[in-house]
Amino acid sequence: MSLEYLGTPLKVCGHIIKNRIVVPPMANFALRAGDGFVKPGHLQYYGAYASGGAGLVIVEACTVISVPDVLSVYDDSCIDGMSKLAEVISSAGAVPMIQLLHDGLYILQENEIAQISHIDFLRYKQMFIDAALRCKKAGFAGVELHAAHGFYLNQILERNSRTDEYGGSFANRVRIIRELIQEIKELCGKNFIVAVRFGNPNYEELLQIAAAIEEAGGDLLDVSTGCKGYEGVPSDFGFDAKIYAASLVKRQARIPVIGVGNIFTGEQAEQILEKRYADMIAVGRGHLCDPAWANKEFAGQQPKLCRNCRRCMWYVDSRKCPACKER
Repeated sequence: MSLEYLGTPLKVCGHIIKNRIVVPPMANFALRAGDGFVKPGHLQYYGAYASGGAGLVIVEACTVISVPDVLSVYDDSCIDGMSKLAEVISSAGAVPMIQLLHDGLYILQENEIAQISHIDFLRYKQMFIDAALRCKKAGFAGVELHAAHGFYLNQILERNSRTDEYGGSFANRVRIIRELIQEIKELCGKNFIVAVRFGNPNYEELLQIAAAIEEAGGDLLDVSTGCKGYEGVPSDFGFDAKIYAASLVKRQARIPVIGVGNIFTGEQAEQILEKRYADMIAVGRGHLCDPAWANKEFAGQQPKLCRNCRRCMWYVDSRKCPACKER
């Protein structure tokens, strides 16, 4: 099958992404970051993805606050290592981005978003902005705000009973996303890509979030899941529920939409693009098993296939992944 759509370049904020394939942010827990700094293993790991042919490589969720063993951009001392990481990706022909994360209630002493003081709430917001500037200084083309999967920004969107301007109504709950996009853009410049990974089990709010991101000046819509998964997907849709959610966002969006979810072959990816369910395709497990997934699919070769382990062994420890052992 011809992969015409998958091989088409895409221009985002002046950056030419050579094809529609995205390596999504995926933490490798076998690479313990210790102090949060980039290690040689990270350079090898992401260099392989970039050399493997993907157009866009989004580095795993990096915390804006110091967390043990997790890559971080909480301090200027992180910039040097991140510069090496951006260089190893861009020198291989891929556009480098990095996902920014705050774990929120998973690590804070508060049990609810409403319990976070206004001063601390604004302090955590500033952490994202400061981290984005560090990423720009390190040479990344942009950042992705992690507002999905139950983490801090997602908690604010879905589980938030604050009584100030950041809680209650939808307009208040999404305010933090709007302000982060606008302030990062103002600080880092119009050519600095700001993407948002988001999801919401309420389709109406999902579309409202997408619209708010676009109106605030966001550049990429990366549709995943929120605190809960999706229901009500038509039985004949033919793809993952997250792709269905992306297809709904795509209908109204004027900026590119990234689709993700159980996409293992180039043929699947091409069909999703052809049907206009998304503009870009994030292939996670395919790249975990074979970093050269993109090059092999374009060449008509068979990449190493994910075994669909009941519990993903790569996520536990990439050295235990049965597909990786066969490389």
